[in-house]
Amino acid sequence: MIKGNYQRRYLRAPYKEEILYSDGENVLKASTINISEDGILIDHLPSFPSQDDVPLIFPLRIYPVLKNLSLYQLQTFSSDLITTSIVQAKARMVRREQLSQDLENIFKSRFGLHFVSITNEHKNMIETYVSTFSVNMIYLQTLVDSFNSDEETRLRTRVVANILGYRAHEKIAKLRLEVSNDYNGLQWL
Repeated sequence: MIKGNYQRRYLRAPYKEEILYSDGENVLKASTINISEDGILIDHLPSFPSQDDVPLIFPLRIYPVLKNLSLYQLQTFSSDLITTSIVQAKARMVRREQLSQDLENIFKSRFGLHFVSITNEHKNMIETYVSTFSVNMIYLQTLVDSFNSDEETRLRTRVVANILGYRAHEKIAKLRLEVSNDYNGLQWL
């Protein structure tokens, strides 16, 4: 694959869920890394079906905009406030990336999948997920950058990080690195 400057057609957001897919005979499970309206990146698989259209099914959780919630609302946040829908699509593998040459990952790869068949309703759900998660990620990045400004900011940082799937009590330097990596992945370039 030729590497160069390019602009993605769609913004992507971290998406760390398990999906189900079919190879035509079996239903299999895979972990994901990120998602966009155009496709999804799956991780740690030895192979992926080479057939053109692979059916997928996965949950999509739509978070509220967290910066609009008070500290009390954040601290008492419940997963019941997250709307979850099930998305069905068909996808085609467009990219394979070998993870590494170490023994633990030698037979595992990441696969970039392009949605070839998805309803407009499900595509709109993904667009909503990505845009809302992006707003929340930018908010978390701002909180992490201002972590030492006051006690409320420290509390907000920990709670928002937890809601978005990060370890709430991670050392701030490590949390900053993880959030920064995911934040950079949001960008168009």
